[in-house]
Amino acid sequence: MTPNAREMSESRHEQMPRLLTALAAVVGTTNVLTKPSQQQSYVQGAIEAITDATVAVVIPHSLVALWRVINICADFDVIIIAQAANTGLTGGSTPNGGYDRPLVVISMQLLGGVHLLNDAAELVALPAATLQQLESTLAPLGREPHSVLGSSCVGASVIGGICNSSGGMLVQRGPAYTEMALFARRNDSGQFELINHLGVDLGTLPEEMLENIQLGRFERDPDSLSNKKACTNHQYQHKVRDCDADTPARFNNDPNGLYEASGSAGKVIVFAVRVATFAKPKQEQTFYISTNDADTLTTLRKQWLKSELNLPVLAEYMHKDYNDITMHYGRDTCLSMRKLPASKIGSLYRLQAKIGYYLDKWHLPKTLPDRILQLSSAFMPPSLPAVLSTQALSYQYHLIIKVADGFDNGINKNADRDSDKNDGNNIAAAQDFLQNHIQQYQGALHICTESESQSLLVFRSAATAAMFRYHNLNQDKFGELLSTDIALPRNAVDWDETLPEHLQKQVSKTFYLGHFFCHVMHQDYLLKPKTNAKQFKDELLAFYDKRHIEYPAEHNVGHVYPAKTELHYFYKKLDPTNSLNPGIGQTEKWKNWQSSPIKEKLNDELYG
Repeated sequence: MTPNAREMSESRHEQMPRLLTALAAVVGTTNVLTKPSQQQSYVQGAIEAITDATVAVVIPHSLVALWRVINICADFDVIIIAQAANTGLTGGSTPNGGYDRPLVVISMQLLGGVHLLNDAAELVALPAATLQQLESTLAPLGREPHSVLGSSCVGASVIGGICNSSGGMLVQRGPAYTEMALFARRNDSGQFELINHLGVDLGTLPEEMLENIQLGRFERDPDSLSNKKACTNHQYQHKVRDCDADTPARFNNDPNGLYEASGSAGKVIVFAVRVATFAKPKQEQTFYISTNDADTLTTLRKQWLKSELNLPVLAEYMHKDYNDITMHYGRDTCLSMRKLPASKIGSLYRLQAKIGYYLDKWHLPKTLPDRILQLSSAFMPPSLPAVLSTQALSYQYHLIIKVADGFDNGINKNADRDSDKNDGNNIAAAQDFLQNHIQQYQGALHICTESESQSLLVFRSAATAAMFRYHNLNQDKFGELLSTDIALPRNAVDWDETLPEHLQKQVSKTFYLGHFFCHVMHQDYLLKPKTNAKQFKDELLAFYDKRHIEYPAEHNVGHVYPAKTELHYFYKKLDPTNSLNPGIGQTEKWKNWQSSPIKEKLNDELYG
């Protein structure tokens, strides 16, 4: 370490007690977490975190407190990682090490709240507002949020979805997107400026504006609400239907999905977003299609998208291998998702993280909780009803399709904007199409009851957790687990992947599922023992590149994938000092977007 660097490090070390005192004066000492055991559930996500630079986890109790906290962090020139629900799968809201400055994680968990606009056709969501909260708020009004399945079961936040351009299961709606947000940007001089693009008059002074939006103290008259910008993705239905296009329907590096808060991945501090809601269907029907011929599903997708049929609500694909492990390793997850509210499941995740910390501290096996839960699951109900279980294990390829009829248009004349057509015979037309299709091809079609439909969707949502447990409890048989999140070209027919021989030799098992009509696939590879995971991943991504696949599709780059040129430029524009979530998308981590000396040395060695 050079003398200047040493002096700088010592100076910062001396400043840390003053920083902690200043933060505690705003949020209280109990909301400034400095012990590793306290921080565990905030600094540890789905991937291993490197937390050596973390000074504190701060939990503000109001938007004004959040504003004061980020300004204190700016004064002390520390890195900020803003965290909503910490449900991401690529580590995008947790520390990753290699920073040149101390780091503070700011958890938004106390900053919930929703304000309805325009007869509930739109809403303003605060940082901790969850999809589940929106569902319960909107349901009596005949509306629903952008996403209502899968991630909503584990407490994912609305703003987190916007910041990560999250996609989800619903075919008609595309990635989460808005051009209307209230956010703070750290400018070139290192100061935060508050930007109000909500289309709502909140006043002029930052703390006045933030108090007004938190309390809902603003004019709700439609004539006073500006909505010249988009608060949803209006183009996606047309895009997903173009199944002859040689580009994907949606992916995180798509520059068309980047706008201020949308796709920002923590490079600005988002206080509120304005988003559209969607008409809730009056009647839904789920169909379960199974076959041993991949072409049966390929043809079904293409014919449906080219037909006059309405887009389905969802079209979820699962391979039999995923069915097998979810049946055996997902019983407790399925039961908890059926019986517990999202808030309770979120608490269980935090408890699990804390238990993991102490298991590591006491040198006990980290798999102990999974082993206990797996043993107890033998006494729990099956993951699926018998008739669905039999079908799920009898065929290789499976598709869950949900179709809707009629929307409650009583509260807004534009409530049908999220459907192709708002007629009442979508279910009958879809059933005729599927019955004719399955008669022409080999396979099975089951028309689900309401309870069977719920069981299937919970089963699909529990699959990934079941796969993680399967790997955890069988680590002696496998090497590392590699998960990918990919977007195939809309005209691709090779969705049933066949790996090249040199890659297949390195894999013990593969597990595939995805959002079939969107051609977004989640693919998991259990590698053979002693396989070099990094080398395999590099070779696998090169294989994807040859197939014109984009990655990631919807979980965002996090610390797993590189940000492509447009996304990298977008991050730099939002955060010129590189003080917010530096290193996201494998970008530079040092102040003002400088490379670390180690990285520069490696580049010199590699490229001269």
